[in-house]
Amino acid sequence: MTSLAVQVVVVGGGVSGLAAAGEAHAGGARVLLIEERPVLGGRAAIVPGARGLAEGLMRELRNAEVWRNSVVWGVFGRTLAALHRGRTSLLQADAIILTTGAVEQMIPFPGWTLDGITTLDDGWEAFRGGKIGPSNAPVAIVAGEEGASLASRLAERGIAARLVAQERPKGLSEKVSLLEGGPVVAARGSGAVERIVLADGGEHECRMLCVESTRAPRTDLARLAGSPCVYQPRLGGYVPRYDRAMTLHGPVTRLFVAGDAGGVDAPRAAAESGRLAARSALQELGLLPDAESKMEETRQRLRAAAVPLIARAREALTTGAMPDDVLERWEGPPETIFCKCEGVTAGALQAAVDEGARTADELKRATRCGMGLCQWRWCGTPVMRWLSGVLEVPMGRLPLPRVRPPVRAIPASALADGDDPAVALPSLRN
Repeated sequence: MTSLAVQVVVVGGGVSGLAAAGEAHAGGARVLLIEERPVLGGRAAIVPGARGLAEGLMRELRNAEVWRNSVVWGVFGRTLAALHRGRTSLLQADAIILTTGAVEQMIPFPGWTLDGITTLDDGWEAFRGGKIGPSNAPVAIVAGEEGASLASRLAERGIAARLVAQERPKGLSEKVSLLEGGPVVAARGSGAVERIVLADGGEHECRMLCVESTRAPRTDLARLAGSPCVYQPRLGGYVPRYDRAMTLHGPVTRLFVAGDAGGVDAPRAAAESGRLAARSALQELGLLPDAESKMEETRQRLRAAAVPLIARAREALTTGAMPDDVLERWEGPPETIFCKCEGVTAGALQAAVDEGARTADELKRATRCGMGLCQWRWCGTPVMRWLSGVLEVPMGRLPLPRVRPPVRAIPASALADGDDPAVALPSLRN
């Protein structure tokens, strides 16, 4: 286990992380950008019109240090634990900017765990990696601008694609057929998806289904650092509390958030929030002359780039306003699986509630829900929505499940190459 000292660590290499790292580097700070994927840019590669933005931000990085294929699995004060080149490195940072983005969370429906059913983001990843071909066809894609774009790209390559939508979007390739029977309510097959069922009862052959799902901010590292969260649907769901400088509330100082991790928004708004967080970090480190005017300039750019309703929700959050109580509901048969890793069904969750479970952690102890490799990443918000409806309790009043390190699955060998992590990081013993 190695230990390094860095002035500014940026976690996440999407557009907000690229903007934050470039701004901090240009301001004279020693910067390390950590990205878990082999490429930078995040979702900019699949969002129409955002690829050029990401490429420009990459050029602004210049010679800043970048770790690709690296996972940050813990934060302990301003010490980060990162898996890099197969080993754990402990990074002592003067400032940390969390640009961990958002994750698609599919609303459970019967059959959604069959092989071949994926989120739209993962569908795009498969397409970019050349993993979708004629053997996957026909491919069905649930509606939305990004879904229509993927369907058209598949059709251009001669792959049979169908778009589930109420009307034909502009720009959709004529080679893409339209399924107008309503949303997908079930999938059927033996091990892998073979047919999908629409709301009108129609069944259609399908070998791959890409579902454009709600994207929820990734808050695990912020919560591990002790930052409180609130539920704000306009920002994507649960978001950490932060101020006008993008500084996270909580016990850790000089900890910032930016991009979709602080509220899902347009790519340019994500980039501006990254710049704002970087300028805040530079100000804290004494590296930002004329700080107030530069900070206000960036706030105005963020406001102009954001979706108006999201901008208002973000500004209300940063001024301390509490969002309205929201009661969520889920309807479906009890055999529907909620936790894909452990195979926990809605019926098992209901049985646990009938026995007295009232929180996500109590459901976890009773059913093993959330104990798999994803550690609530995929099932967390759907389970919270289900629990909100069953208990008739608003989402913001339900306690979130406890977060413990490692927040991502890492090999045991990464902790067996030297120092005892329980000695290096006392928090691991709790």
